[in-house]
Amino acid sequence: MSTLTIGKQSRITLGSKRKKRSNSFRTQKRTTLSNTRKRPQRRLAGIGQFMVRCVMLMLTLSLVAVLGVGLLFGYRYLTTHPYFELKEIHVTGIDRLNRGDILKSANIGLGLNCLDMNVGEVEQRLSANPWIESVTVRREFPNRLRIGVEEKVPAFWIRQGDGLYFADASGRVIAPMHPGEMASLPILTVAEGLDEGPAVLRGILEKMKEKKTPFTQSQTAWIKLTSAHELEIYLDGHAGGRGLTVRFGTDQWETQLERMKVVWRDLLRRNEFKDAAIIAASGEKIWIKKREPSEG
Repeated sequence: MSTLTIGKQSRITLGSKRKKRSNSFRTQKRTTLSNTRKRPQRRLAGIGQFMVRCVMLMLTLSLVAVLGVGLLFGYRYLTTHPYFELKEIHVTGIDRLNRGDILKSANIGLGLNCLDMNVGEVEQRLSANPWIESVTVRREFPNRLRIGVEEKVPAFWIRQGDGLYFADASGRVIAPMHPGEMASLPILTVAEGLDEGPAVLRGILEKMKEKKTPFTQSQTAWIKLTSAHELEIYLDGHAGGRGLTVRFGTDQWETQLERMKVVWRDLLRRNEFKDAAIIAASGEKIWIKKREPSEG
């Protein structure tokens, strides 16, 4: 009995395995058939999506092209329309230069289209003028332009080679002096290697302007900054044209100027000022060189 039971169980077991294998084969076959049917559908869907993307891309490019042409046409229309033609150009801040000089340097004029004009380029052209320190250019639509100019102010004449040049308060050359130009300025001479030179020049001119010196710029014939670090000023109208030289050290010139003013007033009070040929500061002292009797 036990042997038969084992045999039956064995048959049953074998039979169940065959059924499982058969079912598994059928399932795999169905899955394979199902996948085979889905692949063409997926390919068709992928092709469709690609075509849609191509159409959308073409539509986008067409739209961009239409917009570009429209913007270009609009720009050309606005930059040639008479409504934006310049009818007013206001120029302020000029003294030495005149309106014609400004318009010529800027290369602009009435009738120019306000939109077509490049403000940055106009400012660059004006800044290239040697007499212009700074400039601002501003459009006021539809047809007005404002130009604000700050000119360089000449304070000296300075010699370079055989020519005479205008120079500013720091001693920087501005432009050559041309025949027919009139000005009353002192001649400046500066020794090489004086780093303090520009600051000293600006300072003494500011003192003159504020009337804090016993002499004025108009009385000054020349100014020298020497290699000995001294500031020399020659006043040609002193003592009936006999002249007076004033000398300071560049490192203490402001303090020495205050001491010199005391001596200056004392000479005037004693009626001895006309006899002075040189008034010089040396350290904390002020010394005076009187005129030779033959110079009187």
